[in-house]
Amino acid sequence: MPLVLFFSHGGWLTAVAAAVMIAFHLGILSAIPMGVPLEWNVFMIFCVLFLFVGHDDVGQTDMTNPLPVILFAVMAGIVVAGNLFPQKISFLPGMRYYAGNWDTTLWCIKPSAEAKIADGIVVIATMPAAQLEKFYGSKEAAQIPIYMGYAFRGFNTHGKALFTLAHRAMAGEDEDAYSVTDGERICSMAIGWNFGDGHLHNEQLIAALQRRCHFEPGEVRVVLLDAQPIHRQTQHYRLVDAATGEFERGWVEVADMVVRQPWDDDVPVHVVGRADPPGTTR
Repeated sequence: MPLVLFFSHGGWLTAVAAAVMIAFHLGILSAIPMGVPLEWNVFMIFCVLFLFVGHDDVGQTDMTNPLPVILFAVMAGIVVAGNLFPQKISFLPGMRYYAGNWDTTLWCIKPSAEAKIADGIVVIATMPAAQLEKFYGSKEAAQIPIYMGYAFRGFNTHGKALFTLAHRAMAGEDEDAYSVTDGERICSMAIGWNFGDGHLHNEQLIAALQRRCHFEPGEVRVVLLDAQPIHRQTQHYRLVDAATGEFERGWVEVADMVVRQPWDDDVPVHVVGRADPPGTTR
């Protein structure tokens, strides 16, 4: 429909395409989806009406300045590069927020590390589990909204890989000793913003927290899962100990994730390299 609007010049064809695009954005707007800048949809409706309906007589040949063409080429190039190399470009300019998967992380944190985070950095809020426990009155009651967060992530295909890899990240340790927290929440707590972009809570944030908190080996283990490049059917991952660095990397098949239920954590893992981090007990 955008191509129809771009190349048509009024009449019933433009009207139909404009009506479809307006209905499309109204559908998103009326659903009030989580984490979506709804004003963008209002802006797009205004643009359709102003550019393609209100000025349907203006076409590409009427341009006298090459700047719009250059700007379009730059924008389109960033989107293409963001989908070919999503690990290098934020999913925001790469427009991957409707791509089905994106860069994500899952943090496995021991109580001792939570205390170091509270003492070592100026945070916008306490750890998510502590916030919920204070609000709901008990550690047991706080588990309900925590698991609702796990369920949300599990409904995305990459959630099954994250939960599968979490077991590998905590291998050799007592899993019950860890709080498993989505990287977006750690990022929001530490820097006050995340917008769902895994690039903001990758190795750079891990290193920044390590410099300030001085975690011991095994206190913080992080699963980093890269987005799927548009031309490949795999997602690459890394497992990192905040104190000692990366200790495993590999990849998972997207096809193995889409056939599983949100609670499954048995996605086949293809390991490229593995080295037990210092301090691991077996």
